Amino acid sequence: MGSSTSQNDFNVQHYQQNSGLSIKEVEGIKNVFDSLDPQDGLIRTGTLRKLYRDSYDAPQLNNKIGDRETLTFDQFFELMKTDMLEKKKQFPGVDFDDGINENVQCFFCHPQRQQT
Repeated sequence: MGSSTSQNDFNVQHYQQNSGLSIKEVEGIKNVFDSLDPQDGLIRTGTLRKLYRDSYDAPQLNNKIGDRETLTFDQFFELMKTDMLEKKKQFPGVDFDDGINENVQCFFCHPQRQQT
């Protein structure tokens, strides 16, 4: 991938501090960003819009992105952090860091669990 910040250089504590997110949630946001194939540290918003086009969040995401064609990780993190914090308030019993690494393109999907 063309990311200018490798996973080894990523300072998860910097983003987690005072964000209201867990370290695993911050790592999940970074994994999603990396999955969007950043070039020179930027992702194309068209790729992000395409992933969300059929989701409930598409209108809100499009509004937040505005007319920007690219996003840095910091800009992407702020978008996703805000969205995740809103969802954590709306759905307090959902663990948003569970399974993020299983499918990074389905950031807010929750893997189905078998009932015991």
